Amino acid sequence: MANSKTAAAPHSAAASPARGVTRLTHNPEGPAGRLTIRVDLGQQGALGPGKIRLMELINETGSISAAGRAMEMSYRRAWLLIDSLNHAFRAPLVATQHGGQRGGGAMLTPLGQDIVARYRRLERAAHAAVADDLDALAEALATE
Repeated sequence: MANSKTAAAPHSAAASPARGVTRLTHNPEGPAGRLTIRVDLGQQGALGPGKIRLMELINETGSISAAGRAMEMSYRRAWLLIDSLNHAFRAPLVATQHGGQRGGGAMLTPLGQDIVARYRRLERAAHAAVADDLDALAEALATE
């Protein structure tokens, strides 16, 4: 699902007041809280779960449009997010091919694949490091 925080491109401090690295959100599906990692890229914006998921879906579908639809966002919004990522790094994370006889498409570049893999490793390591504290916080939450 898309949210307004991942939609702003480029990100600014005013548009995104929570420019931290992590935040705790309650996970109603399980007893533990969920750690959300958001990497602040300075003037280049931020990299978080929404952009990473969009890149994963592009890798799975071969299409910015299909990835955007899967996240309930317009093609334009998905394209703007990818364009901001492509300009934030030293080389593009997503390569596109314009239409033709076989139609257009998109795929992650080797750098894009590396960024996704590193983000997911960072996410797993951070969660493992704070799992006990997340469980304690979640247990302290009020129940309905």
